[in-house]
Amino acid sequence: MEKLKNLWDDKLWFKILVIVVILALSYWFGIIAILLGFILFIYAIVTVIRKYILKKNTRFKVRYILLSFLALTIMGGYGYAQTHPEEMEQSRIRQQETKKAAETKKDEDAKKAAKAKKAEAAKQAEAAKQAEAAKQAEVARQAEAAKQAEAAKQAEAARQAEAAKQAEAAKQAEAARQAEAARQAEAAAQAQAAAQTEQNGNSSGYTRDANGRWHRSNGQFASKKEIAAAGLVW
Repeated sequence: MEKLKNLWDDKLWFKILVIVVILALSYWFGIIAILLGFILFIYAIVTVIRKYILKKNTRFKVRYILLSFLALTIMGGYGYAQTHPEEMEQSRIRQQETKKAAETKKDEDAKKAAKAKKAEAAKQAEAAKQAEAAKQAEVARQAEAAKQAEAAKQAEAARQAEAAKQAEAAKQAEAARQAEAARQAEAAAQAQAAAQTEQNGNSSGYTRDANGRWHRSNGQFASKKEIAAAGLVW
C-alpha cells in the first residue's frame, strides 16, 4: 500500500493509468460508477462541513472529490447508455409513456376543470336568471298592488263623489221643498191677506177691482189716503 502511495505521489504515468482504468471501469460498469459518484458527492458535502464549519483537517480536497463525482457520473451514464441500449430504449419509452400519461392526465384534468367551470357558469347563469325572474315577479306584484290600490282609491273617490252628489241633490231637493213650502205659505198668507182685505173692504164700503184699484161704494175711484185711512192695503 505504501508503494502504491509512493507511485501515486511520484509517478505521473501511474496517475494517468489509474485514471484511465477507473474511467474504463466506469464505462463498463455504469450503474456502479454512478453509485460511486453519488457517494463521492455526499462525501464532498461532508468534507465541506468538516473543513469550513467544524474547522477540521480533511484528507482530500473538495474540488478533487467533486471532479471525481462528475467524471464517474458522466462516464458511468455514457457507458451504461452505450452498453445497455435496449434498457436505455426501454427507459426512454417508459419516460415517454410516463410523459404521455402525465400529459393525458393533464389534458383530462384541464377538460374536467373546463367542464366544472362551464357547469359552474351555467349554475351561476341559472341562479342569475332565477333572481331576475324573481325580481321581475316582485316588480309585477308591486305594480299590480299599486294598480289595485289606485283602483281602490279611484273607486273610493268615485263613491265619495257620488255620495257628495247625492247629498247635494238631497240638499237642493230639501231647499226646493222648503222654497216651495215657503212659496205656498207666502201664497196662502197673501191669499189670506187678500181675503182679509177683501173682507175689510166689503165692511168699509170699498171694493177692489181686477186691476187692484179700490172704488168707493158709489163706484168712484178711491185715493190711497182714503184706503189707508180705512185700514186697507193699496
